[in-house]
Amino acid sequence: MNDRWVRRMERVAGEIGDAIQRWRPSGDPTAPIDLAWRLGLLGALATLALVLFPPRGGYDVPRVRAGTVASEDVIAPIDFEVPRSEEELASRREQAALTVPPVFAEVPAAADSAIAAVDAYLERATEVDERDTVTPAALESLNRVDGRSLGLRPAELRDLLRAGVRDSLRAFAREALPELYRRRWLIPADDREGLSSAQIALRRPDAQEELVARSELVGLAPGAEIPGLGRRARDLGPDLEPLALQLIPGLIPPNLRPRPAVTAIRRQQAREAVEPIEEEVLQGELIVGAHTRVTPGQEAKVRALAAELERSRGGVTPEDVQVAMGKLGLNAALLLLFGFYLFLYCRDVFDDLRALAVIVVVWGLVAGIGGFVDRVEGVPGHAVPIAFASVMVAVLWNTRLSAVTTLFLAVFLASQGELGMPLLWTGLLAGLAGGWSVRRIRRRTHFYESLVFIFVGHATAVGLIALLRLWELTEFGVAVAWGGLSAALAVFLAMGLLPVLEWASGRTTDLTLLELADLNRPLLKRLLLEAPGTYHHAIIVGNLAESAAEGIGANSLLARVGAYYHDIGKIERPEYFAENQGKGGNPHDALSARASARIVIRHVTDGVALAKGAGLPEVVVDFIREHHGTTRLTYFWERTEEESPLSTPTESEFRYPGPKPRSKETAVVMLADSVEAASRTVRDPSPERFREVVQRIVEMKLEERQLERTGLAFADLSTVEEKFVSVLTGIHHHRIEYPGVPLHAPEEEAKHERADTVPRVGPATG
Repeated sequence: MNDRWVRRMERVAGEIGDAIQRWRPSGDPTAPIDLAWRLGLLGALATLALVLFPPRGGYDVPRVRAGTVASEDVIAPIDFEVPRSEEELASRREQAALTVPPVFAEVPAAADSAIAAVDAYLERATEVDERDTVTPAALESLNRVDGRSLGLRPAELRDLLRAGVRDSLRAFAREALPELYRRRWLIPADDREGLSSAQIALRRPDAQEELVARSELVGLAPGAEIPGLGRRARDLGPDLEPLALQLIPGLIPPNLRPRPAVTAIRRQQAREAVEPIEEEVLQGELIVGAHTRVTPGQEAKVRALAAELERSRGGVTPEDVQVAMGKLGLNAALLLLFGFYLFLYCRDVFDDLRALAVIVVVWGLVAGIGGFVDRVEGVPGHAVPIAFASVMVAVLWNTRLSAVTTLFLAVFLASQGELGMPLLWTGLLAGLAGGWSVRRIRRRTHFYESLVFIFVGHATAVGLIALLRLWELTEFGVAVAWGGLSAALAVFLAMGLLPVLEWASGRTTDLTLLELADLNRPLLKRLLLEAPGTYHHAIIVGNLAESAAEGIGANSLLARVGAYYHDIGKIERPEYFAENQGKGGNPHDALSARASARIVIRHVTDGVALAKGAGLPEVVVDFIREHHGTTRLTYFWERTEEESPLSTPTESEFRYPGPKPRSKETAVVMLADSVEAASRTVRDPSPERFREVVQRIVEMKLEERQLERTGLAFADLSTVEEKFVSVLTGIHHHRIEYPGVPLHAPEEEAKHERADTVPRVGPATG
């Protein structure tokens, strides 16, 4: 039983493995399976557009904006309600709450409490009067009640210490206060000042309510003027009247008590009673007339219509499916055109599935941001950072591909959702400016310069659109501000994602090359310490290659970096190469020609191993493989024939494994490598002598067909020759002969006298 299950699982796993193997890319871009993968990537983008910008069938609500002129009539296809905006609804609710008067309840026994408060105060005065010694502090204590000052003068405080005065005030309170509380509504003065309503709701003890005007309320405070109280106080005489009018209003309690909880409930009910609907629009009613200025109210009606139609659909309709199929077909057609362009004019990208996948990821990321912008109210469509894709493609590949990608992506996004035509023009101008600005990026701060270019391109497009659509100055300013945010987002996304996308695409950008050109890199420091002659040779070859590559329009930075690393394999056996040998002899003298050839050829394979171990990119490793191409070690070949004249040597033992140079940059380094080695043997260097050497080397490489896969034209080779001669002349310029300091030994002078006029090309050590 278990064995059967194991065999069945093995069979199923084998079938799955075979299926996966069948669906793996074969490496041939034109093979059916590989084309299926590429079509799958394009199909994924087209499907992603449907998800990000879901199509809707039926009535298409035009998008209008207040302050602009409508291009067509907008007529209501259904009855719908126009809701009030959140701000307006909140304002109306607060206004409704403020119209609700605050609720106060009547205190039935307030008069009795007032008389008791006066009696209690007068009892305090009696206690102070009965003390043996009346201190100023004790007298001043009578001037405060519950922490509040009564505002009594010192003379009035001393009057309170007389029993007759107290009796008169007590009798006045008992007679005047009951009538006062029957005729007046008393509340604290602070509460009266804080009332925002013109009236209050008064609740009687029998639960009846009535509205009382604010003007009928009397504020209680020491010395407050209470109608009716002054007339009765005249009976106290001129001495006691001021004291009574200052003291009584500060002692008596109010006969109205606020009911804040009841007031809050009623105001909340008033807020909830406000209708959230502004008005109702009937089917067939004209919402916006063509060629008229759109008002804010009309814009709100159109938005309400769109929302109502969205709610009423309630799912996917046949119209939605029909529109979805149309949009999917159009998106797929546009993407197929882009893929066809890659197939015709960018085969290196089309053939590389990793590169194509990275472009799809970048495209999808920008489309995702576009989908987010399309859903967020208030963010204009032209804020989508198409320039991000332009910068990434330009940095990873080239400006031409960046420009084409920008064009297709701008058209693709402008046709999605409600992003609109402004995105097409801002995306084109900002994207082209961004792609052009990073065509030769040499340091990361260049990204900030790119931000300025993108912003200027975006602002230019926005300015032209503003002139076309008669925007106000404030609208233009807001649009420019969004352009600045879009440029910043594009650049910072590019800076953050560049290392990841560079690794994913297998590309090597100029920024990475600049890091590799640092002479303090571990491999180059090893080369300096263990093979100083080779190190010096590599530096000069780098200068030659950089100058020549720049002259023919190739990547000069790549040529220089490739030249630095092309001979790193000599680190393993530096003493077997002439530039590292001193006066101690040549170790090849003790070896057979075949053994010497193997050692010399091995510096290529050793270099590839060292480069891969150090994580150098393939584009740099290619310089190690190709800088000798498939040339033959002529010196050791001829020496073998001399050593074994009766046997025929195998030519493969004396040829470099190659491949031949496959790019202009590796070809330039191949030529520079041979030219630099030959230039060391030139006696009395002059431009003419160097030109002869360079021309002989170029002719030899052409005869050996080493340059047939590089795309170099004869005009390019002529430029390369002139650049080499210029650099070599600068390096080997004539020096002043100082008296008494011979630059060469006599025997060395004689040797140079016998030397050939032009050195024979093809150094034994490669």
